[in-house]
Amino acid sequence: MIIEEQFDILYPILNAISPISKENRDIAKPFFKTKTLTKGKHLFSIDDKVEDFYFLISGLARYYYLTVEGKEFNKSFAEKQGHLLSSISSVSYGTGSPFSVEVLSDFISLHIPYKKLLDLGQEFKQWNDLLLRIYENLVIKKEKRESDFLLLNARERYEKFLDDYSMIENAVPNYHIASYLGITDVALSRIRKEMKINIG
Repeated sequence: MIIEEQFDILYPILNAISPISKENRDIAKPFFKTKTLTKGKHLFSIDDKVEDFYFLISGLARYYYLTVEGKEFNKSFAEKQGHLLSSISSVSYGTGSPFSVEVLSDFISLHIPYKKLLDLGQEFKQWNDLLLRIYENLVIKKEKRESDFLLLNARERYEKFLDDYSMIENAVPNYHIASYLGITDVALSRIRKEMKINIG
């Protein structure tokens, strides 16, 4: 897939988040580059200084934290086209990323330097509006994630996971899903068994 085809996928997604005219699209287009990775590679790792916003074109990825004991905790997954992958603290403050992003399948993204996005936002209101909408969506997603852990039980969280990540469930090991849900592999297996019994 050539970069023109990739941008043809990304532009309507960005335009749906916040309107971007074709003129403003064409101004920004030269600053986007392609990054491809194979399964098992990392887009970036803990303590890396992230400088770009990556927008998913195809593939799957996971965000995860790593404890000092070496235990992994999944923060989120990326499966939908246009999904933003980055570390906001790292691009904003130049610090190391607090988490890693591992690719779970062959992966294609379009990326642009965060500083260039800021420059575009200062010069063109539509790009500034897009950045604002992106940040709003990230905050809303974080709020929902927090409320899920506080208000939903393990089975309800799993059911919501199936709704939110339709492609992930059969594409990643069970322990990744259990880690994301904040439960053990055994608990996840029990929930799956109960759901199958209830279904039929």
